[in-house]
This record gives sequence, structure tokens and C-alpha cells, in this order.
Amino acid sequence: MTFEVVFSPKSYKQIKSFDDELKERIKRAAIEIGNDPWHRGTIKVKGYENIRRKRVGKFRLLYTTDKQRKEVLIVKVERRDETTYK
Repeated sequence: MTFEVVFSPKSYKQIKSFDDELKERIKRAAIEIGNDPWHRGTIKVKGYENIRRKRVGKFRLLYTTDKQRKEVLIVKVERRDETTYK
């Protein structure tokens, strides 16, 4: 089952500021997430019901999945630090 991947305005703005190599890596990760939002490379974020994360180098893609609409919303793209999941 394939899901449509949608970027929130905030995540889209963040990605626009990245270099081309990182943009390409994020694009590949988004395609993987769209193909299977629950695959082994993703982890459920503690304290949230429907938020998962995928690692892309030093960055994390945080996303939520809507099964009914077959849509994955990438909410945030952040460099990993102590405030990433808050």
C-alpha cells in the first residue's frame, strides 16, 4: 500500500534551506516512508500517539500517518538534539 507524502509548510521551508545532497537524501527517505510508513527504519516517538521518526544522517523526519486518506504528513525536519522531540 502506497501513501501520498505531504510536507507541512514549516518542514518544506526547512528543507528549502538545505544543500542539494541533503535534499536528495530527504527525498529518498520520504519515498521510503510513502511506500511503508511503518518499516523497520522508523521509530515511534515516545509520548505521542501517531508520530514516528526516520533518521536521515544528523536529521530526523517526524511524521504522522492517516490510514483513511492514505497520506503521510511530514511535520518537522530537525537536526537531532535534546529539543527535537518536544
